Amino acid sequence: MGPLALFDLDNTLLDREAAFSRWATTFGTEFELPAGSLTLIGQLDGDGSIPREEFFEAVRRAFGITTSIEELVTRYYLEYPECFTVARDTIDALRNLRSQGWKVGVVTNGPPSQMRKLECTALVGEVDAVCISETIGAWKPDPVIFEEAARRCGLPLRGWMVGDSVSADIVGGQGCGLRTVWMSRGRAWDPSELPPDAVAATIPQAVDLILGARRPCVIEHSPSKTTT
Repeated sequence: MGPLALFDLDNTLLDREAAFSRWATTFGTEFELPAGSLTLIGQLDGDGSIPREEFFEAVRRAFGITTSIEELVTRYYLEYPECFTVARDTIDALRNLRSQGWKVGVVTNGPPSQMRKLECTALVGEVDAVCISETIGAWKPDPVIFEEAARRCGLPLRGWMVGDSVSADIVGGQGCGLRTVWMSRGRAWDPSELPPDAVAATIPQAVDLILGARRPCVIEHSPSKTTT
């Protein structure tokens, strides 16, 4: 098995929630939005699942902003990646994995600007390959994007997929025959879904699981919570 380890980007290698909060705070200050506006902006964002044109259309409507959607989207893709930081222990974990002969790839859905997040955090130098959906024309859970990541790493598609999205990362990885680590982000696994091989709260923990340094986490089931 392996040595191939593929990782999602947002809310897996990088803390998207924290970065979006930084961006939203700056945005709110610039447009002089009322107190409490950040909560609504977060709801409209849908954890990044809403297309940015739709997101900014909703934001403009909610706050009476007259700046065009095109300008807002363009500025967003320039400014938002600079709000990202990477945890030191994440870098150390990736280096540990690679030092033991593993190839590490990033498999992320999104626009080409995803690469700027890797550049702004210097993560681009800590991985062997990057596959961005809009760049290659395939989106997780499509097997094509996983296959391309393995090809760019120079390995067959055998190994692990680590990510926070059930549908894109876990189901997608399982569909390709990869073992999977789910980044739980405080959520419980939906028992109606085929479970991942392991659950982790941090990248160092995920890497430890991959390397077999620790026993897999017990998956907690909660019918009252769902995952997306």
